[in-house]
Amino acid sequence: MSEKGVVVRVNGDHAVVEMQASKDCEACGACRYSREGRMVATVRNRLNANVGDSVDIEIEPKVVIAAALVVYMLPIVMFFLGYAIGIVVGGLLNNQSEIVGIMGGLIFLAFSYLAMRRIDKRAGISRRFEPRMCDVKPTL
Repeated sequence: MSEKGVVVRVNGDHAVVEMQASKDCEACGACRYSREGRMVATVRNRLNANVGDSVDIEIEPKVVIAAALVVYMLPIVMFFLGYAIGIVVGGLLNNQSEIVGIMGGLIFLAFSYLAMRRIDKRAGISRRFEPRMCDVKPTL
């Protein structure tokens, strides 16, 4: 996924890039919004861009797909796994398998959100998941 933007601030080896996001970019969540409603991303300034330069920012498609799988599929899979385990345990204990199944599904769903928080923190540490600057067009 690639977007065009303008460098609005340079902080050491990072640049803050403001861009008008496409529909695909808005759904991603890797960037944040500025007060003016535009998308803002902080990227490593590998290409030595200056304030006012036009830049291309990209995130690898496999990273976007992996993030989507974690965000959308992990809670669903965990809920159904908890439900299935709850059905089995409930059937063995007291024949209230539906109630225990639903409770197991909800507990596993809660665990999936805790797991996503941990995954999000690790992804924030890894540079693999950062948007990267891939082209600079200096201001004249």
